Amino acid sequence: GEKMPLEISGLKLYSVDEIAEMLKSTKPTIRAYFREGKIKGQKITGKWYITEDNLKNYLSGDYPVPIK
Repeated sequence: GEKMPLEISGLKLYSVDEIAEMLKSTKPTIRAYFREGKIKGQKITGKWYITEDNLKNYLSGDYPVPIK
């Protein structure tokens, strides 16, 4: 079934798996983006997450998107 984004105090958070799927990318690539600060994320329990707002900013081109 559909995996729902994590929700913490009204904020939707997307996991590396979900972002990789959305961006047609790989999980290692997405993790590298987080580490290099290409995507702004939070580490929660050892896993990277991005808020819906940050993801929207990223997708709307507020950050440069590296093309793989």
